[in-house]
Amino acid sequence: MAKSTSRKPRPSRKKDAEVTPVLPQPSSPSLLRWFFRPGTLMLTAAIASVWILAPVIVRQLPKLDARPEYRVSPGQITINPPPRWIPPDLVAQVFERAEFGDSESLLDETLSERIAAAFYTHPWIENVRTVRKSFPAHLTVELVYREPVAMVKGVDGYYPIDRNGILLPPADFSIADIERYPVIERVASVPMGKLGEPWGDPVVEGAAQLAAVLNKQEGDQPSWWKQLEVKSILVPRRVALADSADSLEYQLETVGGSHILWGRAPNTRHPGELTVEQKLQRLAEFHSDLGFDDEHGPYEIDIRPWHGIGRGRLAKEESDGRQQL
Repeated sequence: MAKSTSRKPRPSRKKDAEVTPVLPQPSSPSLLRWFFRPGTLMLTAAIASVWILAPVIVRQLPKLDARPEYRVSPGQITINPPPRWIPPDLVAQVFERAEFGDSESLLDETLSERIAAAFYTHPWIENVRTVRKSFPAHLTVELVYREPVAMVKGVDGYYPIDRNGILLPPADFSIADIERYPVIERVASVPMGKLGEPWGDPVVEGAAQLAAVLNKQEGDQPSWWKQLEVKSILVPRRVALADSADSLEYQLETVGGSHILWGRAPNTRHPGELTVEQKLQRLAEFHSDLGFDDEHGPYEIDIRPWHGIGRGRLAKEESDGRQQL
């Protein structure tokens, strides 16, 4: 009979490895030795000295923005050559209006922006293109100047305006300057804004557009209003609040008292209106052939019809009324 045999598990030859906790080791003295080296101590002392003494040193340094070569006054600002109607003290006016001090620091990061804003708000300036800094203290400013195109006749004097109807400083003009520009008459309104702002009346705005056209020159030729011997622009006598600017019609008065029925303002989009070029051509040809004034006048000359120009004697009430204005 076969004997059953069974094997007992043999005991493991290796005992389970015991887990030994990692104990903190005593600090190495090498770090302390490194720190207390002469070179390390000197570097640490230098850093601490700079940290402590830096504010004191900075306070002792000279302030550059107080030095003359860093101060910008009106005399250190150059603008592109202005036309004759711009006042010679424009830069000084800008400083005064902006309430700047006697001078400003070239090192001020906001200086260019503040100078540009100060010029832009002056009534004679239409736009500021660039402001450039340079050393020693100097600014170069490139400007777009406003140009007067007409004088609005008011009850208390004459008001200069540009092509957009912007009110310009009357104090910068003499009585003799009035003759340099067409006069806009019959204006019933007064300026709604300040100097450098729109007049605020569509009648004046349209008249300003027409004055800008008459002030244009072709080459060496005189301006249109001088060639055609026009002295004033007559605005509509009565304007209802409901009337649109595009419905307003203007007249020109010649030096001899004749009235030219011009029609709507140059910027009109009315489909039945002649173009500005067509009107100017008609006026030039008529003035060359017949003239606007003679001993039988004054006349009413209508250049608006498409079929041609009409001319008749100016109504007596128009002529008499004109003399009373």
